[in-house]
Amino acid sequence: MAAAAAGLALVGGAAVAAPTAAASAATSASPAHSAAPASAPPPGAARTQQVEYFTGPQGHPRHTTVPVATPERLARAHRARSAAELAADGTVTSVIRNGPTAKKVDVVIVGDGYTLAQQKDFHADAKAKWAQIAAVEPYAANRSLFNVWTVDAVSNQSGVSGDPSKGVVKDTALDARFWCDDIERLLCVDTGKVESYASKAPDADLVLVLGNSAKYGGAGYNDVTSPVGYDGIATASSDHRDSAQVAVHETGHSLGKLADEYVYDTNGTYSGPEPAAPNITRMSAAQMKAQKAKWYRYLGQNSPDGGKVGAYEGGGYYPRGLNRPTENSIMRTLGREFNLPGRQAMIDGFHRHTGRSAAPGRSRTH
Repeated sequence: MAAAAAGLALVGGAAVAAPTAAASAATSASPAHSAAPASAPPPGAARTQQVEYFTGPQGHPRHTTVPVATPERLARAHRARSAAELAADGTVTSVIRNGPTAKKVDVVIVGDGYTLAQQKDFHADAKAKWAQIAAVEPYAANRSLFNVWTVDAVSNQSGVSGDPSKGVVKDTALDARFWCDDIERLLCVDTGKVESYASKAPDADLVLVLGNSAKYGGAGYNDVTSPVGYDGIATASSDHRDSAQVAVHETGHSLGKLADEYVYDTNGTYSGPEPAAPNITRMSAAQMKAQKAKWYRYLGQNSPDGGKVGAYEGGGYYPRGLNRPTENSIMRTLGREFNLPGRQAMIDGFHRHTGRSAAPGRSRTH
């Protein structure tokens, strides 16, 4: 992993330090409440974004900071597109339509590394990837709340940069690339270009970019807030089944406003204020119950990710000082389920976009 400076991630609306593994030792002496958002870079300085990445299908996520600008070696590969390519570029297709955009969660899927001749392949991949995501609870029990759209991004070459090897360069519409920040499984994109395509859809509450690749990888841009209306961008490889879990985890942030439940062992003890995120707390189980706070309604219940809901030490990147609801949910490790409080937070997030409300304990699934 390349060394990178610690950044800030939004956790339930409150800034909590989200250091990279390489920088976590340096941040262990700095409690989250003292962390200040980075000031604007000086003129001429490279702009950066924080991303979350995943080293393997069942691994703990990690954070790093990457440049916003497309690497020069990729930019040099760009060529002008033909008239036919330009005519097809940006075409919007309704994949699933369950109702008006104002009353549904609108998912927008954009592909990268698909040529003009491969747009049908992109549509098939988008449907398949959404089916994998929608099979996960609480998506499965709430499918009728979603519309799904595709936006065609026509690339000059098939595939993505960094696949199969680090030196491979492809001329693609969104500049998708593995080996971003020298991390093989980190699949970066040009977020400005993603915005230009996502904005073509009638609405965009959730944005997923599929890189045309069978290589495992993905990323979460959790600090991207778009004027179009979506928070965050998730990337995933199209033809690796486990990459759907990357997207599901990232929607935990964007839709559920959930915090990460994993930790950096060198990060010390959290000493900041009570986090706003619904799945981490400074309180013990007894305190939650007494104050009727956080996930008190679920304490002692069996959770779909295994075990019972309680107060397990560690979460929000801190091994001490914060508790999480269960031992090992998808917000801690890929390949897991959302825990009960996480499921309810996701359902609440769905309904924020549909204009409805969901009573706790009534809409959740077990």
